[in-house]
Amino acid sequence: MNQTTATMTTIGDYFSLAYDPSSREFDNVFHQDCTIQWLRDGQFESFTTEEYRSLIYGRPSPSSLNAPRDEAILSISNISENLSAATVRVRIGKTAFIDHLVLRAVDGKWLITSKASYVAHVFQ
Repeated sequence: MNQTTATMTTIGDYFSLAYDPSSREFDNVFHQDCTIQWLRDGQFESFTTEEYRSLIYGRPSPSSLNAPRDEAILSISNISENLSAATVRVRIGKTAFIDHLVLRAVDGKWLITSKASYVAHVFQ
């Protein structure tokens, strides 16, 4: 599998995890030392991987709420043979996010090692 395909596969797993956390293993998507940061209502928030895992598994999933699924890969850049960056759009319930992801090949497996996002739109 080439680097772009591997990156896209991990991003697809990320989308599935966001929509239905029971569909994917968190540790198969996010590196244990991933940094997660975002701006919400002008406030900067930063999460450890464990805090983010608790958030994902602790909320009602968009799937369980029959929320629309809307996601897209906006761009992918292969920076080196073990490093890629991607910008994606993902909707979680009534909130659409733009996420900037850094992905690395760690021990032969592509994982998200950094996630920075912002709220792009809130649906009524």
